[in-house]
Amino acid sequence: MVNVLAIDDEPLALLQLQKMIEQTPFFTLVGACSNAFDAMRVIQEQKVDAIFADINMPDLSGIDFVRTLTTHPIVVFTTAYSQYAIEGYKVNAVDYLLKPFGMPEFQRAAAKVKQQYDLMHRPDSTDVSDEVGEDASANADECGRIEDDFLFVKADYRLVRISLSDIRYMEAQSEYVRIYMVGGQVLMFLFSIKRMAEILPADRFVRIHRSFLVNMAQVVEIARLRVKMDADTYLPIGDSYKDEVMAYLNNRTVGR
Repeated sequence: MVNVLAIDDEPLALLQLQKMIEQTPFFTLVGACSNAFDAMRVIQEQKVDAIFADINMPDLSGIDFVRTLTTHPIVVFTTAYSQYAIEGYKVNAVDYLLKPFGMPEFQRAAAKVKQQYDLMHRPDSTDVSDEVGEDASANADECGRIEDDFLFVKADYRLVRISLSDIRYMEAQSEYVRIYMVGGQVLMFLFSIKRMAEILPADRFVRIHRSFLVNMAQVVEIARLRVKMDADTYLPIGDSYKDEVMAYLNNRTVGR
């Protein structure tokens, strides 16, 4: 069962969301909160696997709330404003529901949550460490180094062919890796970011932080120990990786 938390500042919308969660066989409702601060307390006190959160809330928006979390539940945003959809995907939401929505729309989003939950809780991933998992290491050993300009990623029970040039950056998330693509697509798969750094071309991909591996061709700017990927995305350069980043830049920098 997936433990789900509902968050919405509108009482009727929260009641509707609560009922839909309770009517979903594979969901267990662990809380229904009218603001992000109450939701924080629930997450601190209980195991929460997924949250359905309204975006446009006073004091702290649903997106800002998700950004504050140190744990990483599966997220579905609800909103009356379609322009928030892109913002929602920037914080890795698996789906968003445009208000007013009915049970069919909710069930489609719920199915995505269940699929992601099952992927993250497969039996063969239970003994995987934060940095290098047994399955991830075994798969990586078989991969060797990537010689072509593409790779296949096993995500959501399918093999996805992606071009290396379309990768913006990768983020480690426990025993998983998220790939952020040109165009906004995000893929998540069971693997080690350490091994990804080892098999990807070192003249194109640089590990800048314990959690981030960057396609340098997609970098806009580097300043103050931060890598700018676009107007809204800044990635930190970790202390342990400064020398590696500088070594890459030394032969590619002109001017004083």
